[in-house]
Amino acid sequence: MIKIAICDDDPKFVGATQEYLEQLAKEDYIELEIECFLSGNELIREYEKGVLFDLIYLDIEMHGADGIETAKQIRKKDYHVLIVYISSHEEYLRQLFEAEPFRFLSKPVEYPAFRTVFRQAAERISEQQSNYFHFKTGKSMIKIPCKEILYFESAGRKIIVHTLQHSYEYYGKLNEIEENLKEMRFVRIHKAYLVNIDNVEAFQYERVAMSDGTILSISQKNRPRIRSEFWKYYHNTSGVKIEEKEE
Repeated sequence: MIKIAICDDDPKFVGATQEYLEQLAKEDYIELEIECFLSGNELIREYEKGVLFDLIYLDIEMHGADGIETAKQIRKKDYHVLIVYISSHEEYLRQLFEAEPFRFLSKPVEYPAFRTVFRQAAERISEQQSNYFHFKTGKSMIKIPCKEILYFESAGRKIIVHTLQHSYEYYGKLNEIEENLKEMRFVRIHKAYLVNIDNVEAFQYERVAMSDGTILSISQKNRPRIRSEFWKYYHNTSGVKIEEKEE
């Protein structure tokens, strides 16, 4: 699923862009969720509600907040969304870099050029979705590269996401996170801890040391399984100290 916003104050262009996307969805067998906005202010308000998109097609010249200002406001909420600017005025190109656009399409947009840009975006989004962990805290959606996550901690009804730089809290269930990340290198060592095995500095039978120095306990019932998991990942590799002896 790719969630897309089309933002342009020209209803005819919005309709044509939506038709292009629906055609591509059929050609490439991709499921799309498309929302249309006739002003930058409408799109900004949607982000203020906590709604996020994977891809935005954004006109530059609009009434109210123009495309450049709209993108700046969006970037405060979501650094990772891909923005494709669409305009008949190429003189804006230099101003666009501050909002980090993914691509620029000139009006009138021909279908082959539109298709090429969409497929490039879809490929990038697929990579992002598989390598990022997404969650909502307050009114904001957060995306964190999985490689930066040290461990997840369950604290009552809340989940604490620990990274080297920050810790984030949101309401969730550790069992659901474990299921969603079962193809990734995360291991459940305790009812309260799901650790990123790539960020474990040292392993002993009853505890692990994370790369930030945090020591986490391995629950007694899980110790034989965890030892097997760690040996599977780290046997004959360097950089991680593994203690075989049971203490």
